[in-house]
Amino acid sequence: MIDREAIMRKIDSLPDADLKKISKFLSSLEEKPDTGKQKADALSGVIGICEGPQDLAEKHDSYAY
Repeated sequence: MIDREAIMRKIDSLPDADLKKISKFLSSLEEKPDTGKQKADALSGVIGICEGPQDLAEKHDSYAY
C-alpha cells in the first residue's frame, strides 16, 4: 500500500531544486499515455540477419570460439 502521507512529508522537506525535478517528472508522466505496448528488445531486431542458423544454437561452440 502506498503511504501518501509519508510521500507528502518527503516532498515538503525537499529543496526547491529537487521540487523542480519532481515537477518535470510528474509532467512527463501526465504527457505520455500508457499504450500497454512494449518495445521489442534490441536483439529481436537482428535475429536472422547473419549467416548460420537463425538462433545460433547449432554448432554454437564454433561461433563462440
